Amino acid sequence: MKRGSGSIGNFGASPEEYFVPLVDDSSNSFNHGDVHVQDNDDSMDHLSYSPTSPEYNIKSSISEEIFLPTPPLHYTGTPANPQSPVDDTHSSSFLAQQQQQKQQYSLQQQKQQQQHRNSNTTDSSSAASCSPDHSHILPLNSTLVFTAKRRSKFSFAVTAFCLLGFCLYSNSRSSLRLAVREVNDLVAFSEKLHHQLGKADHDMRLLGRELAALDAMEQKREDEEVEEKVLSMSSAFANPELIQEMEIVKRKLKISQNQADKLKTQVSEISKQDAIQKYGSGIIRVKMELIFAPSSMNGSDEDNIIDTEPHIIVMEMASLDIMPHSVYTFLEMVSIGLLDGCSFILNALHVLKAAPLPYDGSSASGKARQFLDHGLESVAFREYAPDFPHKRYTVGFAADGSPSFYINIEDNSEIHVGDPCFAKVVSGFDTIQRLENMPTRNGIWFEHRIGIKEVTIL
Repeated sequence: MKRGSGSIGNFGASPEEYFVPLVDDSSNSFNHGDVHVQDNDDSMDHLSYSPTSPEYNIKSSISEEIFLPTPPLHYTGTPANPQSPVDDTHSSSFLAQQQQQKQQYSLQQQKQQQQHRNSNTTDSSSAASCSPDHSHILPLNSTLVFTAKRRSKFSFAVTAFCLLGFCLYSNSRSSLRLAVREVNDLVAFSEKLHHQLGKADHDMRLLGRELAALDAMEQKREDEEVEEKVLSMSSAFANPELIQEMEIVKRKLKISQNQADKLKTQVSEISKQDAIQKYGSGIIRVKMELIFAPSSMNGSDEDNIIDTEPHIIVMEMASLDIMPHSVYTFLEMVSIGLLDGCSFILNALHVLKAAPLPYDGSSASGKARQFLDHGLESVAFREYAPDFPHKRYTVGFAADGSPSFYINIEDNSEIHVGDPCFAKVVSGFDTIQRLENMPTRNGIWFEHRIGIKEVTIL
């Protein structure tokens, strides 16, 4: 049964100690055993109870002795735990009885040892005939140990600290992962935003160049219209007969238009036959090599320059069935070498325009005279086929009546409807991109002309 707190001698009882009464149910005779109290480093209180053994007779040899253990006798009022509370009178008598029992136990041990020595000398035959006397039985020396462990506050504190540290570590690790994820998202968003801003800036620059070119063209058109209107009105008031003459001219123009349509058909047929005879009827491709160098450089220095960046453009001619005259005219310019030495001069209105202007600073009139001498200063008429429109990366002749041509860098099908479109770029798109990135003046003219070094038919 559990007892309250108390003290015996120098022992302090704790709330977790137990009081176990030992009573003798067999007889009134009782020999108290030894009680030992030990303290260890783990704050453990050990209580040992050692009962004494009564005297016994050994009547046979050691090999045939019979030891029958008997449970320890209980003594009324004797505490199993020395720290259990008892009164002072009983404690003094208990200590006196223990001292007396120790002396008796020591005498009994000496007698047992003497008897054991005598039993070794007895005859083996008499030992076999003797039977053990069960009236005197030696009980086993047993020990009752009761242990009460105090609760350790330090272990609880360490466990709680470990759990708190683990929780804090898990929380900080989760926060770190979240922060790293957010930083990565911000970096990706920044890169995407930077890319979009660059693209928007590029579009704004293109739009500015287009607006400047449109304004210039619109102003020129308006000036021409005003001038023509003024001249027409002044002529009508000055000479009334001029109106009749204008009507006659219109009729003649209509007749001439019909004749021109017939001539266009004849020219297209002749150009197709000549192109097939000279260049074949299959796919025809042309390679153009460019020079990205300032115009101040002389020819000898340019020949020694090795351009490691993109500078080649390959074009594939349109079918001779739909654009025979324009294709034949361009191939004639290439085969004669008239395009060698020309240059790209303009980047506006979604086109890259090349003109018969030397990139090396030589005479422009001399280059124009070469085209004129060969009868290739322009196409005979503005040939156009709806099946081959001015889409992106197509090549067409300019509508100004010159041998100039241009590369569409956007879809200009609606803007350039009616202009000859005779080829498309199949290789060298990086070169075209390099052309677009070259610096310009006023968003239109290249600061330095991009030279056409050589054009050959593949």
